[in-house]
Amino acid sequence: MLKINHVQKTFHPNSPDSHIALRDLSLEVAQGDFVTIIGSNGAGKSTLFNAICGSFELDQGQIFLDGKDITHTPDYIRAKNIGRLFQDPLSGTASEMTVLENLALAQGKGGWLSITRKSEKEFFREQLKALNMQLEDRLDTPVGLLSGGQRQALTLLMATINPPKLLLLDEHTAALDPNSAAKIMELTKKIVKENRITCLMITHNMQQALDVGNRTLLMHDGKILMDLSGEERENMSVEDLLSAFKTIQKESFDNDRMLLINE
Repeated sequence: MLKINHVQKTFHPNSPDSHIALRDLSLEVAQGDFVTIIGSNGAGKSTLFNAICGSFELDQGQIFLDGKDITHTPDYIRAKNIGRLFQDPLSGTASEMTVLENLALAQGKGGWLSITRKSEKEFFREQLKALNMQLEDRLDTPVGLLSGGQRQALTLLMATINPPKLLLLDEHTAALDPNSAAKIMELTKKIVKENRITCLMITHNMQQALDVGNRTLLMHDGKILMDLSGEERENMSVEDLLSAFKTIQKESFDNDRMLLINE
């Protein structure tokens, strides 16, 4: 479904600030996989997502989505098949537009100053009701007045109202309070399962990385060091994961640098 072949990306090449963000990285993700990704700050996790979305040109390598080579496809065209949520709840929505206008825009049927049919309003209302975030009666509310959790729930709905081939979740619960984060995570699992969406999720919570989805990747220094699935993943504890990483890298974790949460 998603195939990445020997991707390489260096920022600021031939300068004192040169940094290799992705190092000859290859990855294959099957249809319906829910892959969690963990790693140190600067490991290349978000850069990998940016590469998939087409935010920059690669130095080398190829990216295929659903059998089609998208390596040189512009980001706005890739966005038709790739949904993405960011850590900041302010991203992904237009704050001055209403909930209704944002949903209509996401569905491709309008937006600001557009006319929405009654049947479409009822459809949106039902979709919002299913989120269980008290949004179904706030269609005419500007999105900027919503709470962080409500806004992220709306963003999740917008990203999946036309189910994408691939959904990228870039620490999409990290900026929320614990209660809202738990609600958004449950919504995420429900929507991904019901729509059979192939999903990649970056998280700093190691226990969550092992509990959610069916596969876990550990990245470091622009490479994938571990790829866990099946029985190996089921039997892996956070302590086992930390120990395995230390063995592979032959170095100790710098807790301030890693910012991984063991809970």
